[in-house]
Amino acid sequence: MSEIKPPLDPTAPDTAVFVEGVDYDHHEARAGLIAAVSAGILALLVVMIVGVYWLYVVTYERIDQQVYSGAPSRELIAIREREQENLHRYSFIDKEKGIVRIPIDRAMEILAAEYAAGRVSYNTKTYPAKPEPPGGAAGGDGAAAPAASAAPAPARQ
Repeated sequence: MSEIKPPLDPTAPDTAVFVEGVDYDHHEARAGLIAAVSAGILALLVVMIVGVYWLYVVTYERIDQQVYSGAPSRELIAIREREQENLHRYSFIDKEKGIVRIPIDRAMEILAAEYAAGRVSYNTKTYPAKPEPPGGAAGGDGAAAPAASAAPAPARQ
């Protein structure tokens, strides 16, 4: 019996193996399915970009606002209230020594009145600035460093 060979396809490579009854797929690719999968992947990409934008920008701004310009903590509120109370009331600092605290507004009035009357109790004299030494803040002109090691080293034999 002789073997029957199908007619050769001129576009097939030389190494193609033909098996009787087996042929290539004659159906076209499903363009609708490819388009639907591509559109789904594109939609997922857009959703991920918007999600990352929202997560990074919107949430970061919300946290930033809460941390820096939001309501201060209870401890900070208590500290500020205590400082304001100390600035605007009379109280004893040391009763035995007679040291008292006066409100800041009253202290400024007293100080302004003393200064206007010319009887301030602190030094108000101005002093001229000292000139900068040669060589900058380190002082000296750089010649002092070699003078420290001016003694010659003993010669080795």
